[in-house]
Amino acid sequence: MADSTHNEPSTNERPTPHTLHPLKKIEIIVKGEREPFVQDLLDRSGVSGYTIHRDIAGKGESGFHEGHLLFNDKASLVMFFAVSDESKIQKIIDGLTPLFEKSSGVMFVSDTKVVRLKKFLGDE
Repeated sequence: MADSTHNEPSTNERPTPHTLHPLKKIEIIVKGEREPFVQDLLDRSGVSGYTIHRDIAGKGESGFHEGHLLFNDKASLVMFFAVSDESKIQKIIDGLTPLFEKSSGVMFVSDTKVVRLKKFLGDE
């Protein structure tokens, strides 16, 4: 016998359509000692917010980096990511370019789509 209390939608219910809005996403990985610089740059760029992941582990051209280094947060890697319109992301790129000319780190910029555009652009 079928259970009539299951949580699947009936065949006549349709999911609510969501509009996807195109934006840019920037991901930045730097040594912990550069965290204040990047955080300040993001704050001044006008992005509505960003996410920080600390104690990142990985391998790059300079070898393997441990995630959490005991008593040495400055040497560990930090990853930031933010989503915004192209002009704000370009400000971040321009601000990071001199840093990456003299210090290690990487940045990635990609196209992304968001559902709640106002969360990322505010009342522009």
